[in-house]
Amino acid sequence: MAKNREYDLHLVLGSPSVCPWKWKTWQRIAQELNEVLSSLDGQPTTYSRQLDRSTKPTRDVAFGRMAWGDQVHERWAHDSPKTLGKCDIWEFADTQVWLPSRIICQRQKRRPDFYFQLLNGALGTTTETLRFSSVVVLGVARDLPESVKLRAQVVAKKLGEILDAKLCAFKTRSWAISFGPLAVIDSMDSLDTWLFRVGPRHAGEPTLALLKESWELRPRPERSA
Repeated sequence: MAKNREYDLHLVLGSPSVCPWKWKTWQRIAQELNEVLSSLDGQPTTYSRQLDRSTKPTRDVAFGRMAWGDQVHERWAHDSPKTLGKCDIWEFADTQVWLPSRIICQRQKRRPDFYFQLLNGALGTTTETLRFSSVVVLGVARDLPESVKLRAQVVAKKLGEILDAKLCAFKTRSWAISFGPLAVIDSMDSLDTWLFRVGPRHAGEPTLALLKESWELRPRPERSA
């Protein structure tokens, strides 16, 4: 079993008016993430889960493991030069970025230095009124240099501006929660299983009461022009 690791976690719940998996918005997000990634060794790896609604039953769009960079992002981001006209039948679930890759982490029995997840906040909900449409978690290991953690803090604020954040929060957390001497639960990459409390998520404006664990509220930044 991989050794546990502590992380600085930055959470952003994005406004329904902004769709971060659309190409133009994702380009801005990726540019900010580069500020952290460029200070780390190794090659980031991207994973995106999306459903093809044209098939019965629906099945995953075959992206596979991807590297990092504009040409890679064009393969999965909606309305990019490569997906324009194709993605209308896709339902976005999430995109994750790992450094090192998930396969390397599994092989070396380690946790990543950097972890990012963009989750569709509307997936599975039947409500007509969405209070937030995206969930972003940016995590950097706490044993990394202070300069990396400070960069992540600045980038998280920028992401809040890009996404016209409805809620911003921060906490420190281990990659997974110990469950007995040999098992762990609520791994960080299973975001939708551990982040929110059971119950409706869009009944009112989002607050810390929506979250299962203890978080520190951060100011909502002004939306950038």
